[in-house]
Amino acid sequence: MKKIFFLVMALILLSPAGAFAKKNDEGLVQEYQMEGAGMTSDNARQVLVSILSKKKDVSDEDLGKCAVHGVLFRDYDDATNSGFGSVASQKSIMGSPTKEQEFIDFFEPFFKNGDCNKYVQLVSNSRRTVKAGKQWKVSAIVRVNAANLKKDLKKQGMVKNLGTGW
Repeated sequence: MKKIFFLVMALILLSPAGAFAKKNDEGLVQEYQMEGAGMTSDNARQVLVSILSKKKDVSDEDLGKCAVHGVLFRDYDDATNSGFGSVASQKSIMGSPTKEQEFIDFFEPFFKNGDCNKYVQLVSNSRRTVKAGKQWKVSAIVRVNAANLKKDLKKQGMVKNLGTGW
């Protein structure tokens, strides 16, 4: 009888933990890795985005969402146009990952509705899919129009102009 009691108690205690873990896995974008891939002539940022997925067919929209998310909230290094082994550091547009939670009312529909994809363009023939253990690593070079993105965020009041603090 004691074994059954302990088994039932263990199931009761562990089932909310499983439900909680599922809620935390759902983010605005998938887990991704990002590194710089150069600048374009119109000052758009190019980034190499890699998504680890259980499925082989990651959409271009998901790669674009991850690229925009990275340019907005993550600082990254870009060694493509640097000379002599140096690395150029690119700062995120929002300045801090905490800004995502601060402006969650804007960014949640921005990513879920696909509004972020109007700022991206996949570089042709850059998509790579590689089997990595039990998962697939899907990578592509994505061009993000950071200037227009920053301009639109300034209109929304989320990014401050340089002269507003004076």
